[in-house]
Amino acid sequence: MKTITIKLLFGACFASFSSLSAQTVDRAKYPDYTDKRNPDYALMQRHTLGVRNAMSVRPDHVNNAETRFFPPVFNQDGGSCGSASRIGYMFSYEMNAFRNLDGTNPQNYYPTHFVWLLTNGNSGKDAFVQHVGVPSAETYGGQTYSKLFGNQEETQNDFGWMTGYDKWYEAMFNRMLKPANFPESTGTDAGREALKNWLWNHNGDESFQSGGLAGVGVAAGTMTCKAIDSTPTNDKLGVTGMKCVDKWGTGVDHALTIVGYDDRIEFDINGNGIYGEETADERGAWILVNSWGNEWQNGGFVYCPYAYGGSHFNKDGSFSNHWWYPEIYKVRKNYKPQRTIKLKMDYTRRSELYLMAGVSADLKATNPDKTQALDHFKYAGDGNNGNTVPAPEIPMLGRWVDGKLHTEPMEFGYDLTDLSDGYDANEPLKYFFIINTKSTAEGSGHIYDASIIDYVQDSLGLEIPFDIDTNGVNIQNKGKQTIISLIVPGRGVAAPQNVAVDGGVLKWMSPKKTNLSLTGYEIIHEGEIVSTPDADAESYALPEGASGTYGIRAVYGNKRSNAVNVNVYASTANNKCIKLLHSGLTLPGVFDSKYNKATIYRRLEPECRSGVGNIHVSCQCKWFIYCGLGH
Repeated sequence: MKTITIKLLFGACFASFSSLSAQTVDRAKYPDYTDKRNPDYALMQRHTLGVRNAMSVRPDHVNNAETRFFPPVFNQDGGSCGSASRIGYMFSYEMNAFRNLDGTNPQNYYPTHFVWLLTNGNSGKDAFVQHVGVPSAETYGGQTYSKLFGNQEETQNDFGWMTGYDKWYEAMFNRMLKPANFPESTGTDAGREALKNWLWNHNGDESFQSGGLAGVGVAAGTMTCKAIDSTPTNDKLGVTGMKCVDKWGTGVDHALTIVGYDDRIEFDINGNGIYGEETADERGAWILVNSWGNEWQNGGFVYCPYAYGGSHFNKDGSFSNHWWYPEIYKVRKNYKPQRTIKLKMDYTRRSELYLMAGVSADLKATNPDKTQALDHFKYAGDGNNGNTVPAPEIPMLGRWVDGKLHTEPMEFGYDLTDLSDGYDANEPLKYFFIINTKSTAEGSGHIYDASIIDYVQDSLGLEIPFDIDTNGVNIQNKGKQTIISLIVPGRGVAAPQNVAVDGGVLKWMSPKKTNLSLTGYEIIHEGEIVSTPDADAESYALPEGASGTYGIRAVYGNKRSNAVNVNVYASTANNKCIKLLHSGLTLPGVFDSKYNKATIYRRLEPECRSGVGNIHVSCQCKWFIYCGLGH
């Protein structure tokens, strides 16, 4: 293995470097595959958030597909394996495990194709779970295809879109945070331990009724499976004859979901006739569910030896050592949209449109201070990321299951709660709805109705309409922008001031005086109320190992202010700070070739987030190494 020795003349803090073997991906079979990872180091920390977990010991086997929260095994339609894994299984299960709901009820599992159809629409599953939400299979009309809006594929240009504000509003409640990955792979002891803890009990999070799931990418098209061999241990466990992975294929082309593990199963990986040798990594297996129906392998499931817990094999039949860094979904707990936009509009060539919402505290502003693109409406609907010119003459609703193009106006909604975050909703705010079109746009259409709905002042929704006449607002084409705006009155409920985290303590100052009587506060973590301090409180001690987004809102009887949020970062006890004066550092496996010169630099990337009365600035350090001619 080639190494490069780097002479560093300054002190620095280092995280681990890893080198991955090259892998090929068949995007025709797995179009929404991504090699981008979002490592969450909190997953490597074992939390004991309650007495139950503090006193318990992790079992030697877990299978979350045996719980009441797991949805029915199904056969995916088209190449939708990514959405099948992440939405059909992971999203559905995680929601039910948190809400304690029956996973076999169509009201409680979620359709793959609501998100899948936008894969070639500058959006997709990861954007939807964060910003749009997903309606239930019952509301959408099916676990994969919709019996209401059609059964087309993501590459077609006329697939049906869902209409009805109530359907879109339902979806807003079903949300996740940004998908995250384990920072350690399943090829390490630490990575395996962390994944097992997640599968067991969500890493100690007692707000869930059971453990979690995780998603991976594999080379399944040419994989081979075999029966688990008979040994006294395997016979006793009842797994003899069950199917396990013998070899993965050579190119990643499919998504699977890890539902559990079993530390007890024995294999003979090296073929020496001795089963369960720990030095040969021959004990234990992950339990995976597929989306090829319940006739596949073990009723839709398969065991994968820990030794093969990676994406693919080499062409010579050996394991590639390209281990998984499994992906997880974290529930946006108890989430409720506080402010939304409701729209009714039509347009004759939908893929020419890019829709946005905006907000400003300046009531005289002609443009917003802050904007948010509406995922699902980002030059979408032609099956080609909006690149078809001229755009196909397909209306917004597309072609439904009845075979007809539906030209009637589309009614939909979008959550503006995150857009409004950082603004004082107790004061008047100006909202904007913006329609951008391509320079080649030839379509036509109208905005017929638009309104902002506030669910804080009225749980059923206080609707404030835009001023639109009976003929509607004409939508401009040829690259022109269409903008409508509305001033929304303030709620008159003041929020806490100067919110900050100091030494593991969340601190704040009381809100500005109003004619309302302050009765207390609510501390929120990832959307869940975790504490209700009294009205005279000005601090809250964060639990040990706390991380993520914490917020606080003031309570005035049955009224609540908007939340003021701060980020709390997990401690990184394993990081080390070393001085390398008069010494050096060797990083093995960074390059495939030898270079005589190299340029190294580091960059600090600050991130600034503001709330009412506070500004938080965080930085991450990135190291860059360039080698070759001219360096």
